[in-house]
Amino acid sequence: MNSKYDRIYKTNTKEGNFWPAFTDILTTILLVILLILITLMFSKQQELEGKEAEIQEQQEMIDALVGYEQGVIQDLSRAFQEQGVQVEVDPESGAIKFDSDLLFDYDKAELKEEFKAQLKQIIPVYSSVLLSEENRGAIESILIEGHTDSDGSYMYNLELSQDRAFSIVSYILSDEFGDFPNKEILREKVSAIGKSESTPVLVEGQEDMNKSRRVELKFRLAMSDEMDKILSEIN
Repeated sequence: MNSKYDRIYKTNTKEGNFWPAFTDILTTILLVILLILITLMFSKQQELEGKEAEIQEQQEMIDALVGYEQGVIQDLSRAFQEQGVQVEVDPESGAIKFDSDLLFDYDKAELKEEFKAQLKQIIPVYSSVLLSEENRGAIESILIEGHTDSDGSYMYNLELSQDRAFSIVSYILSDEFGDFPNKEILREKVSAIGKSESTPVLVEGQEDMNKSRRVELKFRLAMSDEMDKILSEIN
């Protein structure tokens, strides 16, 4: 009898020891999983915090560049006003736009004499602000862009717009134009660009042919490409 009950007791004891051991294993597995999840969550949080700090830094850089650009535009407007030069500076981009019909004869790239006189008033003031010791390091380039309307082929308009922009640059840098402060620095930074009909002026969704025929004088900051890249990443 004793041996029979001994076998039953031993069997029950082994099963009783098995379940607490199995529970311990499950608890250990759950703890490991929990630790892994906590580690992943902590890592993700750090990644998000790092991303937020990077975005904040980029936004501060953009704000600084925009603020600097706006300061230069205001300085330009003030300088023209003080010198009594009648010219309109775009308050957003700083661009100065000229009606091509006032600059050139139809389908021509030779500057009219009246526009030459206007350039002699504008360029010295323009360069005195943009190419001053304070600003010249931040100015990557000064652009003279020729634009046409959509009349004619794209390639013909491209050549015409390029020739018109080039004729302005050639005149500004010529001996005929005369000397002015920072002329040699301007020579290093100015570019003539033909845009053909690629950026028309639209009025109520329709191309304004007269306004599309124009020349734009504009500047680009040294960090503008970096700012464009940051904006594209944020968006």
